[in-house]
Amino acid sequence: MPTNTKPLWRRINKPLASLKLAVVIIISLGIITAVGTIVESKYDATAAKKLVYDTVWMYGVMGLLVINLVAVMLDRLPWKKRHASFVFAHIGIIVLLFGSVLTMQFGLDGSMRVGIGDSNTFVQTPETDLVVYTSFDGDRYSKTFEKEVDFFKRPPSVEKPYSIPAFNDEIKVIDYVKYAVAAKKVIPAELGKAGAGLRFQVQNPNVNVIEWLVQKKQGGMQTHDFGPAQIHLGAIPVHGQGKNEIYLSPTKDGLDYAVFHKDNNVKPFKKGFVKEGDVFEPGWMGIQFRVLRYLPSATEDWDLEPRERPTPLTTAAVKIRFAGKDHWVLLNDMVKLFTDNSVYLLSYSNRRIDLGFPLKLVNFEVERYQGSTQAKEYMSQVSVPNMPVTKISMNEPMKYRGLTIYQASFQEEKGVPVASVFSVNKDPGRFWKYLGSLIMSIGIVLLFYFKHLDFKLLKNKQDQSKK
Repeated sequence: MPTNTKPLWRRINKPLASLKLAVVIIISLGIITAVGTIVESKYDATAAKKLVYDTVWMYGVMGLLVINLVAVMLDRLPWKKRHASFVFAHIGIIVLLFGSVLTMQFGLDGSMRVGIGDSNTFVQTPETDLVVYTSFDGDRYSKTFEKEVDFFKRPPSVEKPYSIPAFNDEIKVIDYVKYAVAAKKVIPAELGKAGAGLRFQVQNPNVNVIEWLVQKKQGGMQTHDFGPAQIHLGAIPVHGQGKNEIYLSPTKDGLDYAVFHKDNNVKPFKKGFVKEGDVFEPGWMGIQFRVLRYLPSATEDWDLEPRERPTPLTTAAVKIRFAGKDHWVLLNDMVKLFTDNSVYLLSYSNRRIDLGFPLKLVNFEVERYQGSTQAKEYMSQVSVPNMPVTKISMNEPMKYRGLTIYQASFQEEKGVPVASVFSVNKDPGRFWKYLGSLIMSIGIVLLFYFKHLDFKLLKNKQDQSKK
């Protein structure tokens, strides 16, 4: 009876080096890539990463690919000179994959917004965190909870909430929407626990402004600036600021008001008391001021309209339940929660990473297509410590302290640029990816060399047989 004389490791290695496994891996990668492309076109790159590329399926197939490549090389032992081409090619692919894993695990890929003339030290990344700050006097807050969350893949529900411990109670995240259009609303809050809310109208033949002012905390100051004048919700000062101003000070039954003119800020031009529905004239530009709604204690909340796909107007949001009340919190926003003896600030936001140095936007220039408002080219001039002012444009990134800073986009108001948006990238696997590509290229060159050598030997053999 014949016996298998091959070593055990060769018998184990044989199926791992098989062509069938290689075909399965290639087909699987093709399917995953196709699905990822479809998801990205239907939603966005974040959805494709979370639902397709950053999954156990993708990592499993890539792991099988590495195993198959190593097994094929071991199956050819002992290697001969002509094996160099495929050995180099296989090692190059493995090194390239290693670099990709390094980048995914330890790299940085985020964005940074910097206003013209301003500085910023923080880069915003796609990861999301829940952070809770606690105060017992309403002024001094300390961080009591911070944790990364990924509700995109694992959304909470009423049945399975995400719980956050709090003193004498619990904050629960009970719902999550990936994409929603949000509209702000102001609702009554418990008396004595929040600031006042005022919805007002400022109107004349040329101006019609309707806005909400909501104090962030009781006794705080909130301001709306509509150009010709400023509206302040808060304590009335003794003197004005040399502008056309209206100060409205909340009381239990209404609002005390004082009007200052820019030509005389020593004392109020007019004083009085108004309640919901009342109208008064400040005395400049024929303006009438109307109190549309007044809440002695108010808080801001959101009405959400969920959407199936992202748009420039959509955002993610979570629903918080605390002390029997529900609150929506938009991504990169926060909500204030009250108890009888404490106040909590809960934020749901993209992670912000301190780069350790300020980046200042010295100047920003944009060139537009002739006869159009569409940007053709745009460029930022930035300064960082120990470097001269540097230009960053769409095709000219800046490298600094291991980071690559690209010009991504810009923001404008009324057709005038106000801020530049940069993409900040740190790629610790770049060297290994370049090295892997080089090794793989050497393997390809050697493959053509040995093919040429085989062809030359075959031709010489045929020539000799004809003699």
